[in-house]
Amino acid sequence: MWSCFGVIVLLAWGYLYVISPQVSTGNLFLDTLKSLCSPFKDPWAPSGIALAFAMWAAMVLAMMLPSAAPMVSTYSDIAQQAFEKDIPAVRPFVLILGYVFVWFGFSVAATLGQSGLQTFGLLNGDEALGSDLAAAMVLAIAGGYQFSNLKHACLSKCRHPMPYFLANWTDRRSRVFTMGMTQGAVCIGCCWALMLVMFVTGLMNLTWMAIVGLVMILEKTLSDPRPVTYGTGAILSATAVVYLFQAVGL
Repeated sequence: MWSCFGVIVLLAWGYLYVISPQVSTGNLFLDTLKSLCSPFKDPWAPSGIALAFAMWAAMVLAMMLPSAAPMVSTYSDIAQQAFEKDIPAVRPFVLILGYVFVWFGFSVAATLGQSGLQTFGLLNGDEALGSDLAAAMVLAIAGGYQFSNLKHACLSKCRHPMPYFLANWTDRRSRVFTMGMTQGAVCIGCCWALMLVMFVTGLMNLTWMAIVGLVMILEKTLSDPRPVTYGTGAILSATAVVYLFQAVGL
């Protein structure tokens, strides 16, 4: 399972690398593939929407699957103990499918939001918000959310899924899929604001993808995530002020 997990994450990062406009491979085949897979030419054409969704889906797999590893590991440990005691248990793949299904729903919403922003000319050539005021608003929302009770409630459930799994344990695949969806929804509640930061840094900025993904992983794995969560919130809020000053010409 973990081998498959790792291969999927590596393939997602590989796809994002190939289609990134920041990367010039010098390879005719890869550069041709890059031009064919660019989702930014006609945002409302079926092919444009499909390619934009593929980009967001790859971002979800590359950034969110690693952060879900502790949750999957917790479920796997319980399932392994059940197998050893001859108690029926559903394999973790079903849980992961439910988790990914919800994040793919987020990818659909993000794709439509991206297409709308492109339609109104709000994204620049780097696929980032072209307005300093809009960027300041997004950063202020993302920074403020890091201090919110909802963020920390969702983060707590992401960090400690054991009580949920024990209270809802089942050997029915459909119910385990639903458990995965629930964990995915909680994860979205924890991370959606950080994902919005990509609209400021540029949707295909691989460096910032890695940084945001690392923040999510640290929040879910450190013994005390508050320095990372609050520190990130402070940095985002301060950057929002800088963008606001630029927007008003100060």
